[in-house]
Amino acid sequence: MEIDAAEHPELTFARRLHAATPRVMVTPALIALNVIVFIVMLAMGVGIFGGHADDYLKFGANFGPLTTGGEWWRLVTCTFVHAGILHLAFNMWALWDSGYLTERLFGNAWFAAIYLFAGVAGSFASMLWHAETISVGASGAIFGVFGALLAYTIRQHRSIPPEITNRLRISTSIFVTYSLFYGFAASGIDNAAHFGGLAGGLIMGCIAARPLEANARAAGHLKRIALALLIAAIALPLAAHFVPDSSRVYREAMALEKAVKVFADEDRRLAGMYDEVVRRARDGRLDDRLAASELRNTLLPAWDRAIAGLSGVEIDAAAPLRKDYELLLRYANARREMSAALADFLDAATPSNRDRFSEKRLEAETALKEYSARQSHKD
Repeated sequence: MEIDAAEHPELTFARRLHAATPRVMVTPALIALNVIVFIVMLAMGVGIFGGHADDYLKFGANFGPLTTGGEWWRLVTCTFVHAGILHLAFNMWALWDSGYLTERLFGNAWFAAIYLFAGVAGSFASMLWHAETISVGASGAIFGVFGALLAYTIRQHRSIPPEITNRLRISTSIFVTYSLFYGFAASGIDNAAHFGGLAGGLIMGCIAARPLEANARAAGHLKRIALALLIAAIALPLAAHFVPDSSRVYREAMALEKAVKVFADEDRRLAGMYDEVVRRARDGRLDDRLAASELRNTLLPAWDRAIAGLSGVEIDAAAPLRKDYELLLRYANARREMSAALADFLDAATPSNRDRFSEKRLEAETALKEYSARQSHKD
């Protein structure tokens, strides 16, 4: 039976869509991959409603210091990591809702390229906006899908019946506007990734938009591929250039954190040794000469090793942690000099030795107090 296209535009459009892209494969594959990653995360102990930052980093979250430090693959892997079942469910519903139509309009390969480019663009935008925030989720890539869909209704409006074009433009604009507005109003939503993905999808959508008819669809195919590759080859390295490289600061922070843990353990041990020598000297179980010798021969070399370990950490002069590092070094050196001053005082109880001991003890207490206050303020 012949169908009048004027009377049944939606049915005719559906047939043209099916003829242009007979099978939708990429959208369900992307949804399946996101779900599989989430199941693996659950099996590895991540909570169903979300986990800790380290969990997301382990599975490929985007984090400026690591990404710019050479782990550029995080720009892609982060789009398959989700912070809980609700996050996953909303994103997969949005991908399902927009992906099937968009994939048929652009074709399987172009849809995959749009999704990937938009996801990476969203990841770059996220790092440009807040370089030291952990970012996960497919929303940037999904915004790219909506951006490409909007681009198609603009570039190829004659390929879609006017009533369907208007409906798509309205629904897509409402979804994008509402999502962006909600992203600004609520906390914990990465609107930078949304904007970046939307822009990436619009750009690639404008390049890839083709009529649905096979003959017209094939025209200029190689030119579209060349233009898309050229834009990707320019835009992505350019974005990487402008993203602040925080990897050095991060590595320094991790090195300092490790060194502080080692130093804290050694500090407790040396404080115990110091207190024991003082107690034995006060109780008369150790005369002053032997107490001074024990301090010089045992405690001071141990302090020298602890200070050397702490001094080996490289911290940039402009790094935020530089002040913490200097305070800790000042404390360590003051504790070392305090022990040396006590040894001198035990050998010769002169006013100058006593004053030097008091001065170093006060310096150590002041540095430790200031250091502890800074840590409490960060918490």
